[in-house]
Amino acid sequence: MDKKQKIFIISVCIIVAIIVIGLIVYVVTKNEQETASENRLANMYNKMTQNQTYSITIQLNDNNKYTVSRKGDIANIDTYNDGSHTTNIVKDGNTYLLMYNTKRYYTYQNNVTGLGEISNQLNEIIQSQEPEKGQEEVNGKKYRYEEYKGVSDFLMNTDEGISEEDTNTRFYFDGDDLKYIRTIMGDKSELISVDVSYNVDDSIFEIPSDFQEG
Repeated sequence: MDKKQKIFIISVCIIVAIIVIGLIVYVVTKNEQETASENRLANMYNKMTQNQTYSITIQLNDNNKYTVSRKGDIANIDTYNDGSHTTNIVKDGNTYLLMYNTKRYYTYQNNVTGLGEISNQLNEIIQSQEPEKGQEEVNGKKYRYEEYKGVSDFLMNTDEGISEEDTNTRFYFDGDDLKYIRTIMGDKSELISVDVSYNVDDSIFEIPSDFQEG
């Protein structure tokens, strides 16, 4: 191989390397820009409202948690508040309050406000502002978060008085999946775990047979 051929081959390799590096930089930059512009909370809300079939469990601890499940025009809001267990079932245009300590239920005619549980709060939040975005480690794993200012909708422990303007909420995502919500109140914060599913068992919308109307 003569000198000119070697120079040509080297030149081609250099050009190819430059092109490959350029493509890598372009792809990485494009992905970062898409990630920065993407609103994961809005995407989750859109998926919820489009399908209208979802279940969201929000948990502070075993004694304080609630699950909101919806399927079309029926819903189930299952709540544990300091160990006290109640459920609201929304169907047929009414709300049925189930009290597990007495195994009785009470009917509230023409009341379907529970259908908008959680989804209404999410809509108000994403419509109010563009979130601040970042990454943070939670329980040993790094998550992307979206933070909204002046939001306290998901605070579960409300024993202490709070000021809305001094309260922020961060939504932590693993990919597109919401995993945690942290409410930040000055130098204090409350972290709750979140589990979102888009499969709902129809049986949860039925009043248990061993319950009596109160």
